[in-house]
Amino acid sequence: MWRAPARVACVAVLLVVVPVSGPAAQPVSPAGLGRGDVTFVFHSTIVGALTGQAAIARAEFSGERLADVRGSAVVLVAAMQTGNGQRDRHMREAMRADSYPEIRFDLDSVRVGAVSGDTSGVVLVGRVTIHGVTRPLAATGAVVARRAGEDVTASFGLDMRDYGITPPVRALVLRVAPDVAVTVHLSFGAGPGP
Repeated sequence: MWRAPARVACVAVLLVVVPVSGPAAQPVSPAGLGRGDVTFVFHSTIVGALTGQAAIARAEFSGERLADVRGSAVVLVAAMQTGNGQRDRHMREAMRADSYPEIRFDLDSVRVGAVSGDTSGVVLVGRVTIHGVTRPLAATGAVVARRAGEDVTASFGLDMRDYGITPPVRALVLRVAPDVAVTVHLSFGAGPGP
């Protein structure tokens, strides 16, 4: 899976759980997930860039300090939407949503980078499972402390072929590229998120 830095895995998923603030030595606030979503962008011939979104179905974490946080997050394939019902059906068929209904990210470690004010740069390292295939993932992002919680944003790329998913082709001319760009937003605790 480590073909190139832009091809670190998962959809939607995804998903990153680092509900903490401050540098690695700072305590973690035990806030619950307020909301979370995943945005994914892929390209096709004729149509160009297409954007989809899905809510994070569930997420949990543990750890007393940012560098010690471990957790998981899940996105339901059936919840992934692009704004076009037929395209969504084709996407779910390609991902075999009936057999593989969830995309799961398990966070194994957090590498804390630069800290500036209430924002900590992070690299979230773990494993993502899509279409029954588990691969390593490293996502770059930031944790922003708020008065009543934390917000996490992380981005990464994936190649759907790495997960045994054949990019859809329709009418021999509409082809979907295998590369997908993913952005995850999570808000923990009370109050508005990003």
